[in-house]
Amino acid sequence: MTPTTLICALTLALYLLRVLIRRVFSVLDNIPGPPRKSLLTGNITQFHDPDGWEFHADLAESYGQVVKIYGLFGDRQLFVFDPVALHTILVKERDTYEEEEQFMCLSGLIFGRGIFSTIRDEHRKYRKMMMPAFSTANLREMLPIFYQVAERGYGLIAPNLLDGPHTLDFNSIISRTSLELIGRAGIGYSFDPMVHGQEQTDRYAQAFRALMPTAFKLGLLLPFLPLVLKIPFPSFHRFMLNLIPSATLHQARDIIDFTNATAAQLVSDRKAAILNGELDANDNAKDLMSILMKGSMSSGDGLHLTDNEMVAAISMILFAGTDTTSSAMNRMFHILALHPDVQDKLRAEILAAPEHMDHETLNSALPYLDAVVREVLRLYPPPGPMSRIAFEDTIIPVSTPIIGVDGTIMNTITVPKGTPIHIAISAANQNKNVWGEDALEFRPERWTNGKADSLTIKLCGVDGSTMTFLGGGRSCIGFKFAQLEMSGSLVHLRQLELKYLAEIVVCVLLRAFKFSSPDPRIKWRMNGLVAAPNVDNQPKLPILVEQLKT
Repeated sequence: MTPTTLICALTLALYLLRVLIRRVFSVLDNIPGPPRKSLLTGNITQFHDPDGWEFHADLAESYGQVVKIYGLFGDRQLFVFDPVALHTILVKERDTYEEEEQFMCLSGLIFGRGIFSTIRDEHRKYRKMMMPAFSTANLREMLPIFYQVAERGYGLIAPNLLDGPHTLDFNSIISRTSLELIGRAGIGYSFDPMVHGQEQTDRYAQAFRALMPTAFKLGLLLPFLPLVLKIPFPSFHRFMLNLIPSATLHQARDIIDFTNATAAQLVSDRKAAILNGELDANDNAKDLMSILMKGSMSSGDGLHLTDNEMVAAISMILFAGTDTTSSAMNRMFHILALHPDVQDKLRAEILAAPEHMDHETLNSALPYLDAVVREVLRLYPPPGPMSRIAFEDTIIPVSTPIIGVDGTIMNTITVPKGTPIHIAISAANQNKNVWGEDALEFRPERWTNGKADSLTIKLCGVDGSTMTFLGGGRSCIGFKFAQLEMSGSLVHLRQLELKYLAEIVVCVLLRAFKFSSPDPRIKWRMNGLVAAPNVDNQPKLPILVEQLKT
């Protein structure tokens, strides 16, 4: 054996020994948590079970605010919703706890280099370049787009009710509406004419609808991706992808190729239109992509996006916004159908306000709508737990002492380098130590002027002390956009955010329709990254809809 071979063998042996020791012995063993279900997979199958709500509830209720769970081969992981620990991880020491390498690899494979697939200084650079597009001033200019799309949503519903109330699959209507909202406001592209009786046939829309489940399937290969993607040759990545005999993997490759090629053409066409002055003459480029592109092209400080980075940026905007918005709005109408008293009170507020409102009026005229949207997003956040990993050995303080397995009282937790940490969004939003004894109740009245009256400890979330949009340097860049989208359907928009989008849709639709009698078979499942309504394992949200004579 040559000296080089011997050195390589010893290095590999030491690495495997380190991994083995970490799997057998860990300083985290004193942290309370559920027993592992399997020696091989630990608690992973329970944690990622689409119907695993009871397991997650048990984690939040039975073991304290920091919980140990087991990953593959006994790897120790942490499930965290302690307020002080979250502030340390997401804000105070954010560079110590970053996205997992596997997630970066997957994002890079699907989208390319951008805000999803980078960390630390590089991530901050992309965030700095993209933030101006999400300013309040720009979002305010998008209100007419939200109204237009929300009113098309009305057109998908009304023709079904000519003979009286009918049970409609609201998931289908909301899915089409949310994708068109994100398409029009995000990249200035119409995916769907949203005409009753006419199906969505746009190939880009169909491919993008398939991208979320495709990403989830690719996620199954996460443990192997870093080894391949560390080799810095895209041609090698494609060679390896083509070599693996998997129809699912090749389908994923083709979907990604098509969406990226379409996005590249959109970028090319939009860039030419901006250079020719066509957009300023026609619509002043109100969508996020045009605003982002114009800002990048005029940047004098060297912070500009290449064409490939722009392709990645618009694909990320679509990917991040569509399913989360759809999930939030589906949940909103499901809750309103279950709570007729809330729906009646909300409709009365909406009818008393102007039918079309500007940004300032939306902010001031609809306090109950704001409270309802905030409470839905608190109690039923669209995303599941978000993951981080400790990039070095570190110590995390906690707000409430942890009683260890051996009875030791701990005010801090020693976390080894490489430990996966799950940011438990739902558990933080429903934490009785933060929200009081009624934390699990749907009570919009807890919100006054955007603040919760029962809040005892402030969370580090970017909006309203909830963790729905996370906090710190990797918080949701479009949280205001999301809020605006939700409101629009009921009355019209409130602000340009997930919250705004939801508010607008709610405004428009509550003026015209009454929602009741949701199908008792509706189950919410964690399908990949977000929660979605299902009936008999099919994506559906059957709700009885009645046209109002107003």
